[in-house]
Amino acid sequence: MTDLSHKAQAIIDAADKVFSNGGRIRDGFASALRVLADNVAPDDYKCFYGDREYDAGMEGRNDEIREAILSIATELEAN
Repeated sequence: MTDLSHKAQAIIDAADKVFSNGGRIRDGFASALRVLADNVAPDDYKCFYGDREYDAGMEGRNDEIREAILSIATELEAN
């Protein structure tokens, strides 16, 4: 098997940490999703394309993607 990228390994590690401590599968998935959100839609994302309207739109879309992923994680943890 080939080595995973740092970001992919961080997702696996997050789930493994929960599973190795006896956590539920859904909690492991939620933990992995939280790391995924940090990787693909970071909380501090700033777009510097140069067009204010475009940049604001990209930042807003980043926020929407992040919130959608985190909403799934929260739902998994709650049930």
